Amino acid sequence: MDPSTILQDAEALQEVLTRYVDSRDGYLQASEIVADEGLTRTFHHIADRRERIAGRIAELLHSDGQRPDTTGSTEAGVHRWWIRMRDKLSEHEPSAVVEECLRGEKELSRTLHSVAESGNLTPAHAPLVAEAISEVDLAIRAFELMVDDA
Repeated sequence: MDPSTILQDAEALQEVLTRYVDSRDGYLQASEIVADEGLTRTFHHIADRRERIAGRIAELLHSDGQRPDTTGSTEAGVHRWWIRMRDKLSEHEPSAVVEECLRGEKELSRTLHSVAESGNLTPAHAPLVAEAISEVDLAIRAFELMVDDA
């Protein structure tokens, strides 16, 4: 395989890994903020799922000779701060946290679609990104229903 293709694939997978680490951390924080037990369980479930997929991506990078970075992004740290602020400003209204989760999912979806459509993934790695897109799109639909019902 062309070395530039391998590098582009690794960069694309690292971007997905970073966003999945960000997502996991965001859901863990959201689970600590909300008082609703159902939402807490849902956020923990999503965080666990994101952790598993992030682990699979890190393994792929490692098996390709790359050093996966699992630290997450600075902008996600700002988003987690904003989730805490919205929670306080809304006087702990769960819908404010759900709306921020929806916003985060949409951003993650944009990243995943961009990576999938870039043509930078190898055929062996594309199915994992496709699986991630399906999972995130499902979460978006669920959160949109919750926001519409609030």
